Formats: sequence, C-alpha cells, structure tokens
Amino acid sequence: MRTRMSLVIALAVGLVSSAMAQTIHYQQNFDGLTNGDLNGQGGWAIGAPAPAVGSPVIQSTVVHGSTGKAVQVSMAQEVERDIVPRITAGIHFMSVWFRVENPTGNTLHLYLGDTVREFNAGPVIRIGTQSGDPLKVGAHNGSPVSPIADIHPGTWQHLFVVFDVDARTYSIWVDDALAAENFAWRNPAHQALGWMMIGFDAGAGLIGYYDDMIFGAGNNLPTAVSPQDRLTTTWVTLKSVDS
Repeated sequence: MRTRMSLVIALAVGLVSSAMAQTIHYQQNFDGLTNGDLNGQGGWAIGAPAPAVGSPVIQSTVVHGSTGKAVQVSMAQEVERDIVPRITAGIHFMSVWFRVENPTGNTLHLYLGDTVREFNAGPVIRIGTQSGDPLKVGAHNGSPVSPIADIHPGTWQHLFVVFDVDARTYSIWVDDALAAENFAWRNPAHQALGWMMIGFDAGAGLIGYYDDMIFGAGNNLPTAVSPQDRLTTTWVTLKSVDS
C-alpha cells in the first residue's frame, strides 16, 4: 500500500511539474483581482477593437468552483488585452470556462488577432445569438460563422481551443468533445496572435461569465487523462494547490 501511494504521489508531482514547465503565455483565475470593473486590472482594458463601452466586472457570487471570483458580462461590456510576446508561429492552446445565463439576443465572444485591432480578427468564437443559433457555440470558418456545439444555460462549460499559427487554423473542443476541426481564421491577413478580446458590445441585461483562463504553448498540458480534458484536470489541480 505504501509503495502504491508513493507511486501515485510521485506521478502527481511529475504531472504538475511538467505542466508548470510548459510555456504559459497568460493564466488568470481572477481570484486575485478586485471586485468591480475588469478594465484596468490584469492587463485588460477598454479599447480597440472594442468600442468605448462598459467593462465586464469581477464578482464573487457566481464562480466556477466553490470559491473565488469570475468575470461577469452584461450588455455592452467588452475588454481586450495584449498577448506579450506576440505569437508568430507554432501550436498554442487556450482553455476557458464560460457560463451563459441569458442567450436570447446575447453573445459571449472570444476574439484574437495580430497587431491590427479589428472585428474581422483571426480566430473568432461566438457563444450565443451571433453563432447563428442563440443556444449554440459558434465559430468562424473563414468569413462564415457556423453553430458547432450546444449551450446549456446556467451551467459552467469548458472551451478548449488549439491554434495553428503557421496554418492560421484552429480547432475547438466544447465540454471535451471536438466541435470544430481546422477552421480557417476569419481574416487570414492576421498572421500572428497579438491581442485577445472578451465580452460583448451589445446585448440585453446579464449575459454570462468567464473563469479559469489559461493560454499556453502546445496543444495540452500533460496529465494522465484523455487529450481533450488534460488541461482541465491539471488546471483544477493547480487551483487546489494555490488555494
């Protein structure tokens, strides 16, 4: 029994160490930020390509997990942040949890692009009405946007995206199921990843939430589970260690 326990502990330490050694461009569980506007915190700011609208807010009432904080988005709230250093090549991933409260007429979105800040952007994901179906996650495959997976209102869901910067394509898993494979960036003129934007520039009332965002090199963090939920398991482990 002692030998087996020692092996389990050694494997767990190895997995966390491996994950920690991987290049992470940005990670944020929002717990260390101050309740109130996200604008001006954690590198996020109201600015182009987002119009000069309100800021999503940090709050601690609705969160992914039992404690902590998350980003709440209501109508016309949007922020962006730089990706430093700018990513010009290779395979990279992003994991984020989202929760949609009111999908009718509303969208949570995720935009990434090169140095030019515009709504055409590169990879573009729309969660809600702008997907073409208010109860679907959608993504642009070139110019057109297509619904690719179900939204479950009032429930935390996991979005995992793998970006191929050289090919300017991206693949998407929603709740650990492959939903889009090798979609073309909305505007291939964006040849790198230099900024990202979250929120929604329109809408009605409360829209939803983001939490537990991590963005790094490669296509997953190594753990002992299936490729689609490797990152999820490791991130939960790291959060529990931090808390």
